[in-house]
Amino acid sequence: MTIRPGRTACLACLLEVADAPAGVEETCDTIGVLAPIVQLISSLESAEALKLLAGKEDALHGRLVSADVWSGRFQSVEISRNPGCRCCARREFSYLDGEAQPHVTMCGRDSVQIHERSRSLDLPALGARLASAVESVRHNEFLLRFRVPPYEMTVFADGRAILKGSTDPAVARSLYARFIGA
Repeated sequence: MTIRPGRTACLACLLEVADAPAGVEETCDTIGVLAPIVQLISSLESAEALKLLAGKEDALHGRLVSADVWSGRFQSVEISRNPGCRCCARREFSYLDGEAQPHVTMCGRDSVQIHERSRSLDLPALGARLASAVESVRHNEFLLRFRVPPYEMTVFADGRAILKGSTDPAVARSLYARFIGA
């Protein structure tokens, strides 16, 4: 989808769904991505960029193109701007302001803690989604624990997490985004 500020839906219009339970959306690591999709999508986007550079804006398709290279299915959907979008309508840029990134602290003993603000996770749904992508998923009503060797992550219902096996905040943020979501 070619995003044109002020003219088309933005990424927040497309991805952010009000009242969606956190932690249940799929990620590339939990459902898998076949490598050829990268070349396919980059080719489509390059063609759109060439249309813009050539001044042929009327040739832009203006739709979200979805492709499943495994099944060979393609889909094209028109995405409308969300009039209440926090990004393109209200001009709130939480990612640029640094507010969307979880705060991370060193937890000691080869661990990093991620302090996610006001996030409520559905731990059973998250556990079910992660079961095929990670090792040793265990949970109760308060926490979910799983392994991605050499790391172990404990995620709490309020969105906080502790990554054991690293003292690098970038590794902790990356694994959190990869398996829990941004």
